[in-house]
Amino acid sequence: MLDKQSLQLKEKTINEIKERISKIREDLGLNNVDFDIVDVEIEDKILTIYTKNRTDKSIIIGPGGWVVGKLREEMKDRFKIIKVEDYMDRVLFEERIKAIKLLFDDKVIHDICNYFLYGKIPKKKRDVVCLVHCQYDLYALDILSNIFNVKAISYDFPALVPQKTKKKILDFLNKRYIEHKFLKLSLTKDDIKNLINSFPCGFLKDKIIEDLEGYVFTSCLDTAVFKYRRGIIINFFELFPIKIKKDETYLNYCPLCIQSCKIDKNKEKLIKKIVKEVYRGFKEPTDASEEILSIIK
Repeated sequence: MLDKQSLQLKEKTINEIKERISKIREDLGLNNVDFDIVDVEIEDKILTIYTKNRTDKSIIIGPGGWVVGKLREEMKDRFKIIKVEDYMDRVLFEERIKAIKLLFDDKVIHDICNYFLYGKIPKKKRDVVCLVHCQYDLYALDILSNIFNVKAISYDFPALVPQKTKKKILDFLNKRYIEHKFLKLSLTKDDIKNLINSFPCGFLKDKIIEDLEGYVFTSCLDTAVFKYRRGIIINFFELFPIKIKKDETYLNYCPLCIQSCKIDKNKEKLIKKIVKEVYRGFKEPTDASEEILSIIK
């Protein structure tokens, strides 16, 4: 529980933000409307603003993100990142985490739940593996590295990790001094053709079972959790659908998936997958719309 001084500081911050947003909207010629900020969180130089509902969230973000963009500019000396979230989304996420903790009798999953619920970091960090190939893998890795000793692994195959993606991955890992290893992946032309025809998302599961043991996190899994004799595979954002806003950390879909979506039946599969991710609170509707448009064009 916050002490009196912390509560007063939080209230002062909320009032300051509301005043700035009202002034920004006025300067941009936008309607003068009432809105509420129910809470703010400050972690390092990241400010998260929580609104009462999605309408208030839209007011603070503004058309095209103009309002929150101006706010970031005005407060850049204090905050590197400003995020706007619906408070109900946070409540629902916390309730999901509590349910997961009850459902899974697993030390690693409990460590993640305790981190999200209480900001608790284990005194002795466990060893885990995180596969990094596409989309939001670096976001998952970044979160996991706060909780565990993470070894990052990528399967080195151009149709899975093209050179541009490889460079982005290595730059990210080197800046954070995270151990990384490339493993060889051999695919024949027929293998590639079959993967493209059948929709490749999830195809690495068999390779993980063959090569790795212990706790392995990957987005290339068509379920949340899969246990096998030597370990457990976890699709991090399938189990913990935190809403992520795309930024420079985002990696594109792998070339296999992009080629696969030129086939109508697979295009439909990916669109359904993206819609599900929005519904579960993982992706922002705007980001999801952009992804779908990039697929159907």
